Amino acid sequence: MDARWGKKFVNKRDWKEINEEYVVRGEFFLDLNWVCSWDEELKKMNKEKRGAPFEFPESLIQLQAVWGQWVNYRGLEGITRKLHENKLVPKYNDFSTIYRRVIKIDTDFELPLDKNISVATDGSGISMCKGGTYRERKYGKIRRKYIKVTISADPIKKNLLDCEVSIEGEGNSEPDIAINHLENLIKEGFSINKFFGDGSFDKRGLFNLLDKYSIQSCIKIRSSATKERDPYSVSRNKEVKAFLKQGYKKWAKVRKYGIRWNLEGIFSSVKRIFGENIRASKIKNMMIEIKRRFWVYQRINNYAKCNGSLNKYIYAT
Repeated sequence: MDARWGKKFVNKRDWKEINEEYVVRGEFFLDLNWVCSWDEELKKMNKEKRGAPFEFPESLIQLQAVWGQWVNYRGLEGITRKLHENKLVPKYNDFSTIYRRVIKIDTDFELPLDKNISVATDGSGISMCKGGTYRERKYGKIRRKYIKVTISADPIKKNLLDCEVSIEGEGNSEPDIAINHLENLIKEGFSINKFFGDGSFDKRGLFNLLDKYSIQSCIKIRSSATKERDPYSVSRNKEVKAFLKQGYKKWAKVRKYGIRWNLEGIFSSVKRIFGENIRASKIKNMMIEIKRRFWVYQRINNYAKCNGSLNKYIYAT
């Protein structure tokens, strides 16, 4: 029994399908089907290229970027060398070549083919150092800022759609990032049915954007909200009125606000799978490394959904 909501939790997951997806995720790490098009991919990459031609296809670099979440660059060279010895790849690259290529990988997310989506945006922090807050309190060290990660995803299908990484106290606010992500998705031709956000997204500009594109709002109104009308946002006035009239519990049930928590699950999964330690020493490379984790997480999930025998969703390749 859920003490907060007063009802019993019913688990409706299809465990047979979920189990299959978890198994197929493991296949992703050794899927070498792309090797068959090694020469063809290089030919396309080197077309009209100035300077030295590429010797290794982007598919290899992307796979090495995935392995790189757990193995350092010299270890990546060793793995690829062993694949070459077993004649699974035509040649292998050294660790410096791997590094130069991996940090330049395009980490834009693969967007779903289904253009009808819902969107939720949320943020979380990842520590720059391994010592943690205890070490800082114990020895009086100055606390290093966190790396702030803000993601947008479809909370129903759990598809990552966009990600922005910045340093704590710097960069855009979460509502501004949400607006930017929504506008980019609309430009890509997506029809957004509903937007989910916690109290930090209770901003006039975001409400006005949702109203402009006829996107249903599911943003929790801040506790400090009053019945006084906002002369610059008719849509927010309606939401405040509905929220105060229904109360939080009824409003959350009607709007299905709890679905937003699926984003917390994405943050939890990424931190659990890849850990919170950061190998990069430069702040710029730290942010690249963190975004790459979410990019890798999405690729693994998409692969499992596409290649599992029980998959439901189809993604762009």
